[in-house]
Amino acid sequence: MSNPIENATSESFGTNFIVQESALDLEFTLPGTLARLRQETPTLKEQYNSGKPFPHLVIDGLFPEHALSRIVHEFPREDQCEWLTWHTKNEQKKTSRGTAGVSIFTQLFCFWLNSTEFIEQIKQITGIDDLVPDPTFFGAGLHEMGRDGWLNLHADYTQHPIMPLTRRVNLLIYLNHDWELSWGGDLVLQDPIKAQQRASYPPLFNCTIIFPTTTETLHGVPQPLSCPMDRSRKLISIYYWSPIASKMRVGSPIIWSKNNQARNRVSWTGQKLVKFSAWKFGLEHMVKKSQKPQRK
Repeated sequence: MSNPIENATSESFGTNFIVQESALDLEFTLPGTLARLRQETPTLKEQYNSGKPFPHLVIDGLFPEHALSRIVHEFPREDQCEWLTWHTKNEQKKTSRGTAGVSIFTQLFCFWLNSTEFIEQIKQITGIDDLVPDPTFFGAGLHEMGRDGWLNLHADYTQHPIMPLTRRVNLLIYLNHDWELSWGGDLVLQDPIKAQQRASYPPLFNCTIIFPTTTETLHGVPQPLSCPMDRSRKLISIYYWSPIASKMRVGSPIIWSKNNQARNRVSWTGQKLVKFSAWKFGLEHMVKKSQKPQRK
């Protein structure tokens, strides 16, 4: 007799089941990635610092193949995601609006890339010890280029549009099974002064590239893609940031009522500022929250 659980689809159990299933899949597969990064940190750090034309690191096979294959399988079509389409004199590509509209599994994967434990390894490799994630995933998420797509050599923006953060590190994970080298799509890293000093990497499946974000780290996909019309260059893009100390605002401490009778009231509601811990996003957030005082 068949097992109804084994034969059921994720959709038949609703969103909560899909979230639990996705989280369980990540829990059993991603610790191996962390273990490898921790074990190889000295070597990876040396490779990063010795990269030319500027520090960078290329890691093959870092993530479980079945996890990335699932992201490819669930990669949103044109009508499944509110894509941002960039078709200018300097680029032809499209990007997701952060994690909006992507599958739950892909969202959880991106959240894990923004976790404290993963970012700690990026800190160790790059030597940048104040890296924090961007909870809005501004500019990050899924990127895609079709035939004739390209991206002119450029240095990325470093200022976050709505948060006191400056961009420090790019992490790219390529999702392209059976990619033919003749199709192009290579990521080019180039010295800003000496154009002949450059490195080039094809967008092969499960290839991860890490490099700093500065005004001098030129990169792009300068040659238009020649892949078949039914193929595209896909990747996950994650950015890591540092807080801007001069823009950090420190909120006021708790302010107690001067009315001593308030201590004896059975029901008392007040407003106070609660300062969220800085470790989560590397920022100091201030919010108002209703709270009842505890009796002493």
